[in-house]
Amino acid sequence: MSAHTARRAGSVLRSLVGQELQMIAQYRWWLVAMQASVVAVPLISLLVWRGAMANGAEPPVTRDYLTTYLVLVSLVTMLTSSWTARFLAESIRLGHLNAWLVRPCSTHLAAVANNVSEKLAKLATLLPLVAILAVPFHRDIELPAHPGRWLLFLWALIMGATMMFCFDVIVGSLAFWWDDVAAMDRFRQLAASFLSGALIPLSVMPAAWGPFLQVQPFGYAVAFPIETLLAPDVTTLGTGLAVQAAWVLLALVAARFVWVRGLRRYSGAGA
Repeated sequence: MSAHTARRAGSVLRSLVGQELQMIAQYRWWLVAMQASVVAVPLISLLVWRGAMANGAEPPVTRDYLTTYLVLVSLVTMLTSSWTARFLAESIRLGHLNAWLVRPCSTHLAAVANNVSEKLAKLATLLPLVAILAVPFHRDIELPAHPGRWLLFLWALIMGATMMFCFDVIVGSLAFWWDDVAAMDRFRQLAASFLSGALIPLSVMPAAWGPFLQVQPFGYAVAFPIETLLAPDVTTLGTGLAVQAAWVLLALVAARFVWVRGLRRYSGAGA
């Protein structure tokens, strides 16, 4: 990609994000209600785990680790999630993709703009809720002070979000071949919720699952970014960063491959 093309894409992206933010602003109370429900799940998990530990349960992680993880998990899950598959599949099935194919702006760039703008709006709502959640448990929350850790955390978030967006493009692109991808998308979402660490920290999973959990991709969307903040030694994160980068590269290549192959058979007639 040339510098001119990159600048043009950046300019279009900024314009699309601005338009999306204006649209989202009309549903701000819906955003507040939705983010409140997002925080409720880790809060319940946190209370259950702390109650179990108070009654003698001994998980393989410390109380501080578990508390910090569950306070952060809703924020990280939101920032790395994607919701493009359903809309992309519908666009392909109904023939709405035609309008994007004749525009200089890619439908994927529009999807990125939607993801970015909605995450910015959700972040403004979710951060205060996470801060309120953290107040009663602040004595057990341990976060690094070194800025390098936070830069590493930001990098892991971006990589995780990129990977999940690519998975969405892959699932949505299956609509080039299938009439309905809803079941596949739902299965992928369920697998991601469980294997990413969004519902249960991967660190408390059975030890026998360790090798599988370390190589499967979804853990690098939620659990690993949080781990970049909570790991006692940053040198232990090298392998995780390499595996995450490999999954991101593989997802990018696979998404492009499926998309290009799908376009070759696209008729644009719609359902």
